Amino acid sequence: MTKTKTQSQDGSGHQQQQAINSFDALGNNNGENTCEKKGEQDKTDMEGVIGSQHPIPFPRSLDSKVSSPHAFTDDVIRSIQPLPTVTPPAVSRASRVQEDGPGAYAVAGIRPIFYRPRSRPLTGRIPEMEELGLELVSTSQNDRYRDDTLIHADPIDDSENGMIPTAEPITTRAKRLWKKKLCLFLSLEAIVAQVLVVIILVAFLLARKSSNQTQSAKEQNGAIPIQEYASTISSITQEPTSLWERLNLPDYTLRAMESPRSPQTKAYQWLSNNINKSNNTQHLPIWRLKQRFALATFYYSTRGDYWVKNQGWLDWDTHECNWEQIDKGWDPNPAARCANNGRLLSLQFVFANNLDGTIPPEISLLCNSLKTLLLSWNLQLKGNIPTEVGLMTMLTSLWFTTTHLSGTLPTELGQLESLEGLSISGRELDGTLPSELGNLSNLTTLGLDAANFSGSIPTEILRLSNLESLGFSECPLLDTASFLPQVVGNLHNLENLNLSYRKPGGFTSIPSEIGKLTNLASLILNGFQLNGTIPSEMGLLTKLNSLGFRRNSITGTLPEELSKISQLLLLKINDNLFSGSLPREVGLWSGLEKLELQNTQISGTLPTELLLLDNLTSLVVMNTSLTGSIPHGLCNKILLSQETMCFGGNCYGVATSKLSACYGTNLCGCSCTPCPIT
Repeated sequence: MTKTKTQSQDGSGHQQQQAINSFDALGNNNGENTCEKKGEQDKTDMEGVIGSQHPIPFPRSLDSKVSSPHAFTDDVIRSIQPLPTVTPPAVSRASRVQEDGPGAYAVAGIRPIFYRPRSRPLTGRIPEMEELGLELVSTSQNDRYRDDTLIHADPIDDSENGMIPTAEPITTRAKRLWKKKLCLFLSLEAIVAQVLVVIILVAFLLARKSSNQTQSAKEQNGAIPIQEYASTISSITQEPTSLWERLNLPDYTLRAMESPRSPQTKAYQWLSNNINKSNNTQHLPIWRLKQRFALATFYYSTRGDYWVKNQGWLDWDTHECNWEQIDKGWDPNPAARCANNGRLLSLQFVFANNLDGTIPPEISLLCNSLKTLLLSWNLQLKGNIPTEVGLMTMLTSLWFTTTHLSGTLPTELGQLESLEGLSISGRELDGTLPSELGNLSNLTTLGLDAANFSGSIPTEILRLSNLESLGFSECPLLDTASFLPQVVGNLHNLENLNLSYRKPGGFTSIPSEIGKLTNLASLILNGFQLNGTIPSEMGLLTKLNSLGFRRNSITGTLPEELSKISQLLLLKINDNLFSGSLPREVGLWSGLEKLELQNTQISGTLPTELLLLDNLTSLVVMNTSLTGSIPHGLCNKILLSQETMCFGGNCYGVATSKLSACYGTNLCGCSCTPCPIT
């Protein structure tokens, strides 16, 4: 049966009558002319599509033999005649048809009829379709699909060649290929996922092992991150239970503890690890905790593991006052290391105990007890003097001599009003001296030697009327020349004065006011660029036991007034321009131990009064103008050897007694060339 295009354009009544007549003729059709199946899902979605030349015949009423509307619908669908195959190979499906899904065919003229459940009353023109839940949709261009999820075919204007392209169905082979690709992709993803899991697991195990090793190493060195430990304390103290809160550490300590390797962190870890170790230490008062923390910080800051003597240090069960090397060295009373209440009074590390590091500012946590801090003769001790030392107002002795400390002296030293002894030296110390040193009214000893301090000595130091010992030796940048006259005019209680090797620049003479320092026991002005003569007022220094004028340009003779200094033990006036003879009054220096006259112009003979000097151990008279024979008794007191003092090529004695002598070539006797017979 062939239908023309004009037939499809007849009125709606005529179309309806045709559909009814067709239905009568095809009612018993067995479905042989239905569309090709596209799978089980395609059967439901696509069998309702018909061409515009093949209107669907609907009966006037439901057949009584139809058991259900769905069964009747299936019969209707099977009665639809197949569309003609008109898609030429030359027409591109992509360019001619917008494909909305597999099996959607574009039909010109009308939209296809869709089967869908009836969700609301229909207003179609065929009651039989309404009863079946079907609707004949208009082909107007302004219509919209009522259900976008259904497969549909849009009208196509193909008036040019009258050929309608058709959609290409998805074949079974394509589906299988797509499934294989999907399986392959999923398999690869699964393999990659397994590999990633293995890698992550191995990395995690290695990182955990490394972390455990690092943690163990840090535990041994005390350099693990800070942890807070709750400590059980007596309710009587009414203190916070947190160790961190109890210590109430200063800000400079907290900043240092930001580094897990800092001495402060190590000290805190040591303290926190041991606080609950013993029942006897759980109730330690705050000052004991701070005392231990300060000592532990000092230990880690100066590499205590490498000290010459560190036995007992950081032994938690031993009182810190009994740790090895605390308060030893120069302390005449080791039993006074701590007070009876256990507070530390003295901390001494002298004579090369191999302190290697810096002085931690936490040393100031001992400010309420420590009176003596001696760290001298430790050449590996470096860094600046912490300003926090100024908080230790209980200090009476502070000694940092012969170290590698650097920087300037902190002005905070002027706050140590209880300080009696201050001695600091080191070639890396520089800058000007703080005038605040004049505030130390109780100071009796001030030694700032062997440093690169510059400028002038503050005049405020002259106010320190209690000074007994003053030293500014070997400070080549410090102006001490103008300071000498001021000292002898003001500091009358001085017992020791050492201004040796001053800043070069012009000569000066020994002021006659030196005689006012009647308490002076030691006067050392070596290399002070002195000229002139020794004033007779030197004889007023009857308490003098050491006199040193080496390496100057002093002229004249030794005044006889020197013989009044009966307690003289050392006389070093070598490397000067002295002339004249050695006075016979030298025999009155009964306690004299060393007499050095080398490299002078002293002439004459050696007085026999030298035999009265029973304590004489060193006599150096080489490179002088002395002549004659050596007093006979001195030959039995010669002690080998003095090559470093005699510079070789001179006459040496024999090793028979305690006297070490270097005789000039102009002298004869003893083991030297015998004196000529007269």
